[in-house]
Amino acid sequence: MLRQVVKIQIKVYFMPVFNSPVKMPARFFEVNKELFLCLFCLSLVLANNTFALTENVLGRFDLSASLSAEYDSRVFGISSQSLQAVKTDPTSRSRGVAPDEIESEDDLILKFTPAIHYTKKLRWFTFSGSAGVQITQFVKNDKKSYIQPTSTFSIDFDESLKKRISNNAKIRFDMNFDLGQKVETSVLEQDLVSYSYFLVAANVRYNHSSKFGLGAGTSYTYRNYQDWATGGQTPSAYNDLATIPIYARAFYIYSEKLDLFTEYNFSRSRGGGGSSLTDGATHGVSFGAQGELSPKLSGNANIGYVQQVYDDASFSGQSTLSLGSGLQWSLNRKTSVGFDLNRGFSPSAQGYTMLNTTGRFSLNHRFTDDVSGTAHISYGTTDYTYDTSGAASSTSSNSLDNIGFGTNVTKTLSKHFTTSGGYSFSHIARDSESYGRHLVRVDLNGRF
Repeated sequence: MLRQVVKIQIKVYFMPVFNSPVKMPARFFEVNKELFLCLFCLSLVLANNTFALTENVLGRFDLSASLSAEYDSRVFGISSQSLQAVKTDPTSRSRGVAPDEIESEDDLILKFTPAIHYTKKLRWFTFSGSAGVQITQFVKNDKKSYIQPTSTFSIDFDESLKKRISNNAKIRFDMNFDLGQKVETSVLEQDLVSYSYFLVAANVRYNHSSKFGLGAGTSYTYRNYQDWATGGQTPSAYNDLATIPIYARAFYIYSEKLDLFTEYNFSRSRGGGGSSLTDGATHGVSFGAQGELSPKLSGNANIGYVQQVYDDASFSGQSTLSLGSGLQWSLNRKTSVGFDLNRGFSPSAQGYTMLNTTGRFSLNHRFTDDVSGTAHISYGTTDYTYDTSGAASSTSSNSLDNIGFGTNVTKTLSKHFTTSGGYSFSHIARDSESYGRHLVRVDLNGRF
């Protein structure tokens, strides 16, 4: 007898500041050379004394803090020659680029993120939230430094359903909201960009019988770009970007641990700068499996066909094979290998589209109870489609190849502290040039 279980999960993320992150003057960090260390020590004192963060009738309060240092040899995502061209281009300012803010192609980025967390359980309901701030300092490109608030709030109905999807549940439904700010280096768009974003999504699954089920879902994502460093791939500003993907699935429940499915998906995108290749849609059909494929192999895999069409009839559409997989093979209780492969279209806020194919092989191993590590190799290729009615900039290219490797080690210091460190290298090749990118990162995280 199938029993009916309904899951409703609502997550709301609040971002008090919607414009670009607050820029911090270099003098601030020159005077306060030990700022990060002092703030981190202060958070420890508060955690162990002031709050005595235990659960009471009002709920549970916890404090977290993270301190990280990352060296990026290509902080703007482009080669030395391209960066120099941007700095000397007289038309840069007309595209929203500020050459005087570009001081070095590499940088040491320091981040400090303290936050307070709240949790309250009322029968079937769990309320949780957090509020904090992220302070980021670019040591060389100090005009790119910023402060941005971080906060979350969620209401979870019957949190036992947060576990892996159960085929014994008749109906499942979840919904989430996400609102925030990001500053990130995009190798694909060849830029350091800043944008605020909003996401709302909903998914539902209905198991009609012990062997057949249906599923559907949709989401809405909106990005508002405020700042960019190099101007990206084309001589145009970044426009706001909205996407609405919708999917429908039919499941064959092969066993309690494995589903076979076929899926139709549709994704609509629209930019804020008039007619461009951003305004269009994709249609795709795929077949796949998810769950435990064998006692040691689990994950999901699918293969299909996807077509890209544009609103402007003067732009011809394109189609290709679509791929998606996230598989994990357990060698023993301490070691596993992972394989990810994805292929599909994505729009750019600058009015062009990208066909991305990426693959990644990883090795995960737990050395001791408190020390674990990962190592990976990856390869990706991106084919760009531009609006040829406009002139392309010297930084635009028809394709980009990215091959890399990396490693990371994590150690649990105590029940409150963890630390990790890693290194990764990627070799990026474009039509006319190639260059390498090194990333070295160490961080310390505390939760009290």
